[in-house]
Amino acid sequence: DMICESSGLTFDQAIAFEDRIKSDSKLAQRLKSLFREGAIYEHITFNLKDPMVSDLRVRKALAYGVDREKMVAAFFKGRQNVALHNTHPLDPYYTDDVVKYPYDFEKASTLLDEAGWKLKDDGLRYKDGKPLRLTLMTTAENKTRENVQVYIQAEWKKLGIDVSAKNEPPRVFFGETVRKGLFPNLAMFAWVSSPDNPPRSTMHTSNIPTSKNGYAGQNSGFFSNKEADDLLDKIPGTFEFEKRKEYMKRISQIYADELPALPLFLRAEFAIIPAGLKGVSLTGHQFQSSQAVHE
Repeated sequence: DMICESSGLTFDQAIAFEDRIKSDSKLAQRLKSLFREGAIYEHITFNLKDPMVSDLRVRKALAYGVDREKMVAAFFKGRQNVALHNTHPLDPYYTDDVVKYPYDFEKASTLLDEAGWKLKDDGLRYKDGKPLRLTLMTTAENKTRENVQVYIQAEWKKLGIDVSAKNEPPRVFFGETVRKGLFPNLAMFAWVSSPDNPPRSTMHTSNIPTSKNGYAGQNSGFFSNKEADDLLDKIPGTFEFEKRKEYMKRISQIYADELPALPLFLRAEFAIIPAGLKGVSLTGHQFQSSQAVHE
């Protein structure tokens, strides 16, 4: 049987297992590892009710101010790649014709200056006498997320931003904090990019969670954009592929332009299989490799 995530291995354990296979010739004769970009993408959602991150210049500075390529190389050995936006590369509507945010310390610093956050002698940025302090929340006791969290804190500290960590058990984080949009500034978690699935639940104004809708919406960062709303309303009734693709491309561009969230990386699917087993390929869509029979 394949040894895979569903049987208990975490991603960091899979990487360690792969290293062990590479360093042990006898083990390499018995086992091999498979990795493929999956449909889940890790990101940081911005709470746009917060006056600091509601400033687009600050969000863009945060995007330029973290070296995501270095991050995935350091933590994932290149097995998990930087996410460009909220649509997966396997999706037929995927586009790379969007604003990109390669690491650029100078551009990030300039944007913070333009937003009024000036660097002082103590190494922090201030505006109207208040320091630029943010809270980055995620799930407690998740080793990968906590490592990424520490890395991001260090990256943004170089810019003069004080970022504190506040983590909660998943049932609290997802059941209350994210569901009701109660995180003060930043929340790091994952969404799934399903094929041909417009991101209405996470981007449409009607899906902002409120007491009136029983906190049923998943737009927990309170993002609202009329053009995005109009496109997301049009897509369900549009059956011409090229037109849907045009609308979805524009939604990806709005996501990249407006940054309701900072995409971090695409999680990889993985499996450790017998070395002699042929014809196995991971699907990239979360389900078992046997469902790649169409290939």
